[in-house]
Amino acid sequence: GGGGEGGDKVGEQAKAEEDLPDDPEDENDPELQLEGPRGHPDFRVFLAAAPSTNIPIGVLQRSIKLCSEPPEGLKQNMTRAFTNFSDEPWENSSKQQEFKAVLVALCFFHAVVVERKKFGAQGWNRNYPFNPGDLVTCVDVLGNYLEDRAKVPWDDLRYVFGEIMYGGHITDDWDRVLCRNYLAYLVQPDLLEGMDLCPGFPSPPALGYKEYLAYISENTPQESPVLYGLHPNAEINFRTVQGDTLFRTINELQSASATGGGDSASEKVRQTLDEMMGSLPEDHNLQEMAERLEEDRTPGQHVFYQECERMNILVNRMRKALMDLDLGLKGALSMSTAMQSLFDDMYFDKVPNYFADVAYLSIRPLGSWYQNLQERNRQLMDFATELQQPKVVFINLFFNPNAFLTAIMQVTAMQYNYDLDMMSLVTEVTKKWPDQIDAPAREGAHVSGMWMEGARWDIGASTIEESKMKELYPKLPVMTIKSLPINKVDYKDQYPCPVYKTQERGPGFVTTLHLKTKSNPRKWVIGGVALLLDVVE
Repeated sequence: GGGGEGGDKVGEQAKAEEDLPDDPEDENDPELQLEGPRGHPDFRVFLAAAPSTNIPIGVLQRSIKLCSEPPEGLKQNMTRAFTNFSDEPWENSSKQQEFKAVLVALCFFHAVVVERKKFGAQGWNRNYPFNPGDLVTCVDVLGNYLEDRAKVPWDDLRYVFGEIMYGGHITDDWDRVLCRNYLAYLVQPDLLEGMDLCPGFPSPPALGYKEYLAYISENTPQESPVLYGLHPNAEINFRTVQGDTLFRTINELQSASATGGGDSASEKVRQTLDEMMGSLPEDHNLQEMAERLEEDRTPGQHVFYQECERMNILVNRMRKALMDLDLGLKGALSMSTAMQSLFDDMYFDKVPNYFADVAYLSIRPLGSWYQNLQERNRQLMDFATELQQPKVVFINLFFNPNAFLTAIMQVTAMQYNYDLDMMSLVTEVTKKWPDQIDAPAREGAHVSGMWMEGARWDIGASTIEESKMKELYPKLPVMTIKSLPINKVDYKDQYPCPVYKTQERGPGFVTTLHLKTKSNPRKWVIGGVALLLDVVE
């Protein structure tokens, strides 16, 4: 906005201009030449605006642009969080020591939840718009609750902060569990005894406003994933993703022709096309399979049959699209929009949406994705030969792994006449690898194809342990997954570990498997520990 009578007229004008088309030739149009006095050469306009694609390009080119970036790092975020409050926000409180301790813990919590975003899905499954308003409201609630109660209502505070204020943004169940575990650790009576908010950063004693800012500045440890409860390996992941994103963006900004001429682009796509068409799997004979299985097929056999159906749908769609593109490149068909889109995706090694719509969830590039498809089909071909469940089921090769896990519960429910919704999965991690398994499991199934992120499985001690440095995705040995009624399962000393289809987690949630742990399960929740069915390194 401007000063004097101008007020925010410039901001209003900027908003109004968004609806007008931008014409760079206006300046040279003799009919639009400005008559009368021009602006003073020293005149300056200060324009504040939210990010917008509609501000005229001419304005941007002539401007000196300044933008306010969010702070990076725990110290900067915590300092900014604390400066949201005026001098001495606790001055009217009758419980000043408690107010100060919880206020600092809340500022730390706010800094952590904001900064965890940079660690991607290991930080939060989804992105949430946490903002200073959440923190300010929580502190207002804190002041009211401390005055209204004789004792500090720790449980009530945790509930309001975690389920209503910050929790109001959270849509993912496992992110809600993470938020709840953070607050269970941070908002508790030990705060008043100087407990560590994170390794090497104790809760400060009662200080003044400026002393608190100095304490944060001088005592916050050096930036590290450990401050957020994560393993140092999370930094490697974060930096790798940053680099991948940068190079992928640069690659996509170069058009196919600019990268080496249209001929070289066609040659590259032609090579990929020939390789895929020459090795595309044959359709599974579903009618013959159905006749051999007859009516009394087991739940496990039915899952494999459904997987064969899905594979046929995907392969047929791929075959038709690849054949059309082949004819288009030969000149026998004119290139349609769909064919051009397929051409571009193949050139940039991306899985076309046309394939992904009927495929399994994956973040692999096209070449790796196609090899993975062949691997998935081999497991189905092995089943089609014998029509028997394999000795070891590679659950990572299913379109729908949930269906197979449900089948395990169905078998036990039918055998002992239990209700299916009263069943739970029970996991035993063996000390063997798939090639060491001699026979199918007597109950449930031997399952392989899982990687752990954020920690590792210690085969000798049969428990979850800290990751080894630079070992980002250690593979788990064969698991025996069985099913029992929920009331017969003992979850003591077990971490409820979420299982996801890909490293992006969120939408690919499969199920929860309970794994043995000697540490408090909260450590693994805050560490973002999960099992993944597909890993792209």
